[in-house]
Amino acid sequence: MSLSILDIISNISFAEWVIAIGSLLVTVLSGVIFWQDTKKQSSKFFLIFSIIVFMWGAAFIIVNASIGTQFVHTAVDIFYFIAGFIAPTLFFAIDAFSNRDRTRSFGKFAIVFGPYLILSLGFFVPGLIVGYEEIIGGGWGKITFGKLFILYALYCVALVVLGFGLLVKKYHDSAGIFKVEMRDFLVAFIVTALVALLGTLFLPVFTGTQDFFWVGYVGGALLFLVITRLLAVKYNFWSPKVIVTELFISVIVLVLIAELFIASSFLDLFIKTGITVLIIFSSSFLIGSVKREIQSKDKIMRLSRDIDLISKRLKVLDKKKSEFLSIASHHLRDPLTVIKGYASMLGEGSFGELSAPVKEAVEKIFHSSERLITMISDFMDISRIESGDMRYKFADVDMKRLVLDITGEMKQSADRAHLTFNTTINDGISNDEQFITVGDAGKLRQVISNLIDNSIKYTPRGEISLLLSKSTNGKKILFSISDTGIGMSEVTKEKIFRKFSRAEGVSKVYTEGTGLGLYVAKEVIKKHEGRIWAESKGEGAGSTFYLELEVKR
Repeated sequence: MSLSILDIISNISFAEWVIAIGSLLVTVLSGVIFWQDTKKQSSKFFLIFSIIVFMWGAAFIIVNASIGTQFVHTAVDIFYFIAGFIAPTLFFAIDAFSNRDRTRSFGKFAIVFGPYLILSLGFFVPGLIVGYEEIIGGGWGKITFGKLFILYALYCVALVVLGFGLLVKKYHDSAGIFKVEMRDFLVAFIVTALVALLGTLFLPVFTGTQDFFWVGYVGGALLFLVITRLLAVKYNFWSPKVIVTELFISVIVLVLIAELFIASSFLDLFIKTGITVLIIFSSSFLIGSVKREIQSKDKIMRLSRDIDLISKRLKVLDKKKSEFLSIASHHLRDPLTVIKGYASMLGEGSFGELSAPVKEAVEKIFHSSERLITMISDFMDISRIESGDMRYKFADVDMKRLVLDITGEMKQSADRAHLTFNTTINDGISNDEQFITVGDAGKLRQVISNLIDNSIKYTPRGEISLLLSKSTNGKKILFSISDTGIGMSEVTKEKIFRKFSRAEGVSKVYTEGTGLGLYVAKEVIKKHEGRIWAESKGEGAGSTFYLELEVKR
C-alpha cells in the first residue's frame, strides 16, 4: 500500500495538528530571534535545534499516517534518525549560550557529531537499532530495539547530561543578571528534559509503544523551546512588541506560501503570488516602523534615566558644596567678628586716643570686616536654604517700628554717601496694629537692611525714598524703596533675584557684591508667603524694590 501526502494530511489527528502547528510556530519564533542578532551563536544553534524538533514532529506524524503500509518501517527509522540529532544540537546550543557565543571549532563538531554519524549507519540495517512489528487488527505496532540501541540511547543521554553539567558549572561561575538568567535556563532544562526523556525514551522502552510520545514532545521539547526563547527575549532586552509583530507576519507569509502549492489554476497562482509579494513588502515597512517607534521610546527612556542620574549627582555635589560653604563660612566669620569688635573698640578710644591717620585706618578695617561678615552671612544663609536648615521664629512683627529702627541705623550710611534719605509711613490713622504681620523679625530686618544698603551702594547721587503703606483692601503691607541710582534693564530685572546674579555695569559702582543678597531675600520672603520684586524705567533712571506681606488676621 503506497502513502501519499493527502493520505498523511487526512490521517492527522487533533493532537498531531497541535504538534505540527506548535513546532512550526516555535521554529518561526527561533528564526525571528535569530534575525534580531545573526552573529549570536546560541541563536543560530537554537534555530537549528528548533528545525530538527519540527522535523522530528513531522516524522512522528508520518509514522502515524503510515501505519498499515510498507512505509512504516522506513518512517520509524527516519523518526529515530532525526531524534538522534536533537541531543548534539541541544548540547551545542547550551554550550554557545553558557560560553557567551564563543566560536566552535571543527574538531569539537567532529567529536560530538562523529560518533552519531557512524552509529546512524545502523539504520540501513533493519532492526539493528530500532524495528517495528505490526500487530493483527491494525493500530500501533510494537517498537523493537536492536543491539545498537543501547549505544544510541547512551549517546543521547550522555550529551544531555553534559549539557546539564555545562549549565550547572556556568551557573556557579556567574554573577549578577547572568546568574539569574542561567538559573532560569537551568530550571527550564531540568523540568523539560525529564519530561522529554520520560515520554520519548523510557516509556517506549518499557511499554514497547509510542502512546506516550506526545508527553515527551509537547511537554518536553516544545515547552523547552518556548521557555528558552522567551528567556532569550527577556534577557537580551529585545522588544516583545517587535518579536510578536515579526512572528505574526512570518506565520501569515508561511500560510500564503503554502497556499501557492494548492493553487487551482494559473490565474489563482498569479493572484496569490501577487498578494504574497505585496504583503511581504508592506510587512517590512510595518516592522520597520514598529522598530523605529520602539527605538525612539527606548532612546527617550535612556535619556530620561541619564538626566535623572545626572540630576541626582548634581544634587549630591550641590549638597557637598553647601556643606563646604557652611563649614568654611563658620570658621571665617568668628575671627572677622573679633577683628570687627577690636576695630570698633579702637575707634571708640577704648585703648586710648588715636591719631587721625590711625583712626581712619581703623575705620577702614571696621567697614571692611563688616562687609566680609555680611558676605559670609549670605554664604551661610545660602547653604542653610539649600540644605533646608534655615530656621524661622515666627511671631507678631510690628513693621512700622521695624522700618523706623532700620532707617535710623542706615541714615548715617546715606549721609556719608551724601544722599537725601526720606521715610514715609502712610497709615492714615495712628494705629500701630495696622502694620502687624506674622514673621521672623530678624530675617525681615535682614531683607529690608539689604534693600536699603543696595540702594545706598548703587546711587551715586540723589535721594532714597522709603514708603510703608497698605493695599487698598487693607490686607497687605507694602514696603517700597526708590532711588535715583543706576537703574536696571528689562534683562537685569528678570535675573536680579537669581543666585550669584548682579546687574550689568554695577561693578563700576560697587566691586564687592556677590549677587547673593537678593536671592536670600527672595527665599526668605517666600517662606513668609509674601512677594518681592523690582521695577525700573531703564538704566540710569533709578529703581524701586517692593516687599509685600500679609497683615495679621
